[in-house]
Amino acid sequence: MIKIMSLVIGLKNKIFRKLYNVFFLSKKEEELYNYYNKTINDNSNSKNIVLIQCVENYFYFAVFGEVIKSFNKDNSIRVEQYIPRNLTLGATSNFGSFLKSILLNNSIRDKKWIKLYSSYADSVAYSHENSTSFLHNIKYFVKAYKIFANLKDKHDLLSLIINEVKVGDLIYDSYLRFKPASTVDIRDLYLIIVIWQCIRNIEMTNKYFVQNKPKVLLTSYSSYIQHGIAVRIAMKFDTKVYSFGNNQSIAKELTINDIYHTANFNSYKNNFELFSREDKEIYLEESKTALDNRIKGMKDISTSYMKESAYKISDDIKIPNVKNHIVIFLHDFFDSPHIYGDMVFPDFLEWIEFTINLLEKENIPYSLKPHPNQIGDSEKVIKMLKVEYPKANFISSKITNKQLVNAGMCTGISVYGTVAYELVYMNIPVILCGENPHSSYNFVYEAKNEKEYVSYIKNHRNLKLNKKSKEEVLSFYYMHNLNKSRSEIRSLDYISSFRNYSNENRLDFNEYKSFLGNFEKNKTFTNIIKV
Repeated sequence: MIKIMSLVIGLKNKIFRKLYNVFFLSKKEEELYNYYNKTINDNSNSKNIVLIQCVENYFYFAVFGEVIKSFNKDNSIRVEQYIPRNLTLGATSNFGSFLKSILLNNSIRDKKWIKLYSSYADSVAYSHENSTSFLHNIKYFVKAYKIFANLKDKHDLLSLIINEVKVGDLIYDSYLRFKPASTVDIRDLYLIIVIWQCIRNIEMTNKYFVQNKPKVLLTSYSSYIQHGIAVRIAMKFDTKVYSFGNNQSIAKELTINDIYHTANFNSYKNNFELFSREDKEIYLEESKTALDNRIKGMKDISTSYMKESAYKISDDIKIPNVKNHIVIFLHDFFDSPHIYGDMVFPDFLEWIEFTINLLEKENIPYSLKPHPNQIGDSEKVIKMLKVEYPKANFISSKITNKQLVNAGMCTGISVYGTVAYELVYMNIPVILCGENPHSSYNFVYEAKNEKEYVSYIKNHRNLKLNKKSKEEVLSFYYMHNLNKSRSEIRSLDYISSFRNYSNENRLDFNEYKSFLGNFEKNKTFTNIIKV
C-alpha cells in the first residue's frame, strides 16, 4: 500500500513539474537565459531595430541569439520580439481540445518564452493574441465574415488578397494545419476564425512596421499566417528578412520576388552551366558519390533532417508486387502544401483523390506509398482513403524506393517530392504537378495544369528519359545540396544535428553550450547576415 501511495505521489509530482515547466522557466532554461543575459550588450535606445519571432523552440532561440550577438559586435541595435501564437492545433475539434487550448496555450505560457527571449531582446513589439481592442476585433470579424460569405470555391480562397497583402495560400495552409483537416471546406465556420486572425495579424503587423520600420526580421518560416504575414509586410517596408527554416542553407534572405523559406531553385540549371567544363565534371562526380551512398542507405546532407535513412532496409517487410505499377508517393496531408508556390490542385487530398479516380477509370495498376515522416493525423486520412478506395494498393512507407524499382514499378507520381530525382536517377520516369525544386530542369514531367496531368498519366508508358536525364539529376543534386563552401557544408551538418537535438526537447545545458560555442566560432554563420 505504501509503495502504491509513493508511486501515486511521484506521478503527481512529475505531472506538476511538467505543468509548471509549461508556464515557468525550468532551472535549465534559466541557465540559458543567464548565458545570453551576460553576453549581449544593452542598446535599447538604438533606432536600428531587429525584429525576431518568439518561437517556442530551443533551436530558433539559440540561432536568433547567436545572430544578435554577431550583430552587436559591429552595430548598435535594439531587439524586439513578436509573439506569433494565435491559432491552436485542434482547438475546435471538441470541448476537451477547446478547454485544453485555453488552459495550456495562452498568454501565461507566452510570458515564459517572452522572459527567455528577453535575455537578448529589449522589448515586445506586438502579440498576435491580444494586441487589438475589443471594438477592432468586432470590426475585423465582420470583415472576415464578408470575405468568407463571398468565397465561391477553393481557388477564390487561394487567390485572396487583403489590404494589398497576398494571403490566400497562408490562410489555406493554416486551416489545414490547425483545424486540422486534409482539405478546406469553404463553408466551415472555422475558416472565418482563420480569416479573422489573418486580418488581425495584418493590421497589428502593418501598424508596427509603419511606426518602427525595423531594419531586419528574423523568422523561422514564411508559411502559415503566424510567419508569412510578417514576412510579406516586411517586404513592403524594405526590411531585410532572413529565414532559418530550410535544410539547404544556414539562412536564406527572402525578397519580394522570392517569399518562400524553401531554397530558390529557379536558376539552378543556368548557374550550373556557368561553371567550367573541368569543374562540372568534378561536381557531377561528387553528386554521384553522394547519391549512390544515399541509395545504399547512408544519410547525406539532403536528408539530415530525417530520423533515419529512407533507404534503410527493413528485413521484416515483404516486398509488394508493383510490377508495371504507377507508384504514388504521398505527402503529409497536413503539411503546408504551398511552400514552393502554385500547384495544379488546391491541396494534397484533392490531388490524390483525382489521381486515384483517374487511374481506376483507366484501369491503370497503381500503388500508394505514405510519406515516411507524416504526422498522426495523416494516418487517419490514409485509413479514410482505404475505405473510400478498397481497390487501392497501399504499401509500407518502410519499403525503400530502390526496392520498388527492383520490384518493377514503371512510373512515379508526386506533387513536388524529392523522390522525383531519386527515381529518375534509377531510370524511372516521374510525373509532378506543382512548382518544385526540379523546375528549372527537364528530367521530370511537370504538369502545368489538370489537362496536362491527365495526359501524362494516360500515356505514362510512353514517357521516356533522355540521355542527359541522369546528368541533369546530378547537376540538380549539386546545386540543391552541394553548391556551398566546405565550411558551410560542415555548418549545415552541425546545424541539422542541433535542430534534431532541439526538436526532441532535450535540454542538457552543457551539450547545448557546446552547440552554441560552435556557432560563435563559425565564420560562415556569423558573416552570413548583415544589418
